[in-house]
Amino acid sequence: MTDAGFVLGAYLWGSVPTAYLVARYFKGIDIREFGSGNVGATNVMVHVGKWTGFLQGLFDFAAKGVAPIALAKVLDQSLAVQAAMGLAAIAGHNWSPYIRFTGGRGVATAIGVVLGFAMWQEFLILTVVMGLIGRVLKRDTGFWTFVAMVSLPVLAYTFDRPVELLTVSLGIGVVLMSKRLTANWQPLPSGSSTLRVMAYRVLWDRDISKQTDWTERRPDTENEQSTRGLGDHILR
Repeated sequence: MTDAGFVLGAYLWGSVPTAYLVARYFKGIDIREFGSGNVGATNVMVHVGKWTGFLQGLFDFAAKGVAPIALAKVLDQSLAVQAAMGLAAIAGHNWSPYIRFTGGRGVATAIGVVLGFAMWQEFLILTVVMGLIGRVLKRDTGFWTFVAMVSLPVLAYTFDRPVELLTVSLGIGVVLMSKRLTANWQPLPSGSSTLRVMAYRVLWDRDISKQTDWTERRPDTENEQSTRGLGDHILR
């Protein structure tokens, strides 16, 4: 395979919409129409089941994040190719061609990429920031994920990582922030200030101030079969 082939393969593998498939299989719903609209583990935990979401997030972490980097190492690919593959896997998760370039936020996959590069110090610090502080103590990971994104390249520089890993650390922040700003191409809430919504997205990864109102949203119609996911013919 060429270098481009490895990167493309990582993108297509990262694009597999696990949260979408899990929600369809267990609940018959389009997860993009529920809660945050995120095609990821946290949204699955709320609207499908905690353990289902946990296991699905573990897959995104290990299979999408760690595995491509591990495979590239086994196949003796350069660190630059490994870095490109890691970012491609995250981008695939966030903008999947299988579901019309919608997707998740890429956090679990990004953490897997960090671990795949054996950036243990960064991994442990970010786990404390997002897991212990964000989820356990504050029960709102949005802001603390923002803190982690900003901190990652600083930590990588502090621990004297190679330039390729510094690039990955910066790239992760850019990819994750781009996803926050674009969401899943959802229109802004009617009557809302664009500047305010963008600020909410940057800092808290949602469009409104109250977290529960955001995470517990449901479609206006009870007929879940009419959600837009049924138009994704490739997944039928």
